[in-house]
Amino acid sequence: MSQTRATLRRPGTPQGSDPDPHHGADLGPIEPRRQPFPRWQDVFPDLAAGDAASRALMDAAHPLTLAAGQAVFRAGAPCERYVLILGGSVRVQIVGESGREATLYRVLAGQSCVLTSCCVLAAEPYPAEGLAETPVCALSIGKGTFDRALESAPAFRRFVFANLGNRIAAVISRMEEISCRPVERRLATYLLARVGWGCALSATHQQIAVDIGSAREVVSRHLKRFEVNGLVRLGLGSVEVCDSEGLRRLVDRPL
Repeated sequence: MSQTRATLRRPGTPQGSDPDPHHGADLGPIEPRRQPFPRWQDVFPDLAAGDAASRALMDAAHPLTLAAGQAVFRAGAPCERYVLILGGSVRVQIVGESGREATLYRVLAGQSCVLTSCCVLAAEPYPAEGLAETPVCALSIGKGTFDRALESAPAFRRFVFANLGNRIAAVISRMEEISCRPVERRLATYLLARVGWGCALSATHQQIAVDIGSAREVVSRHLKRFEVNGLVRLGLGSVEVCDSEGLRRLVDRPL
């Protein structure tokens, strides 16, 4: 059965007009908007406290609701909109020629995607893909409006470049980690960040591999070694940390 692709239309927009066509983006079927939809003023207080032009821009932005697992953008697609996340989590990842996935970063409420910022500014296609990990609600601003707002809306312009500067350093650090740090260290760091002592992480080995930029079989091998050494206890779809200090020694051990 084919799915109907819906276009969100703001109240008062005439039938037949297309205020936010999302050219090139693979948003799929957009879910009906659910209430309560977060107020942008609560999620982006700096913009709410900014100039009148920035507030008007946000008031006129197009609301989006995406289902978990839905593509926000795909590698190679043109970037013709700027998206601000009001709620939920978007995972941005690269996919190698072998099909192996590696998570670059996540975009959460109150943030915008650094790749989207770069691509919309440079008018370049996306080099990676973004997937909604959870149900996501967001605001979308078309490229033409975005370009004009950079000149006319000071608070919005400050947000765009502050978000870009803060996140790009994290992306560079993440790429350095994937390419340079041993898998053992990346895995130990990941577990320490995600799981407290005596707590279990609900995730498959494949999910962990995607998050740390490795292969499932490599993650399984290292987790089994951790278990033999008493650092973790493995369950069906779960990993329990038994010795956080031992994991921390692995992270701090000189190369």
